[in-house]
Amino acid sequence: MYRTRYTSAIMVETFATSPILSVNYEYLPVRWRTSFLSIRGGIGFLPGGGISRFNVNNGAGASFPISATYDFLLNNLRKRVFNRVYVKCKSAPSRIASEFFGETGLGYTFGAYPNGDTRHYSYFILGIRQQVIFDIPPHPRVIFLRANVTPSYAVGKFELRGGVSLGISIK
Repeated sequence: MYRTRYTSAIMVETFATSPILSVNYEYLPVRWRTSFLSIRGGIGFLPGGGISRFNVNNGAGASFPISATYDFLLNNLRKRVFNRVYVKCKSAPSRIASEFFGETGLGYTFGAYPNGDTRHYSYFILGIRQQVIFDIPPHPRVIFLRANVTPSYAVGKFELRGGVSLGISIK
């Protein structure tokens, strides 16, 4: 069983399910012993074109990414906890612990520009996630870093993309 349990988090994501940058809310509706289901949604930035020398208003748009992933524990934390308890009977688990998860899922992003253009992106998500728990009272926090490959389909063509995310639990 993994230690980094939380139900919701805020994350910043670049080049993954949002074409450039997005801020997402993550919710974990189901948690099992060694895996969990994650649902994310947020708002992001889409670049425009034609930046002139003094004009920053370049027609940039907004993106609205959503995704659902299944995350499964890769390291055998249970074995390490049992070994620690057997060797040192009176020791408690460490206050800072790290866990690795594999991640797979699907995503969709709707993009809108001020001139009325819209874009639709579909993603397959395959990645790795590291979660670090800071078990310091009164509220333990989890900080996580995700790196993933996101093959996408948009505007009639396939692209191989990748991205990183950094997040912190809020509850």
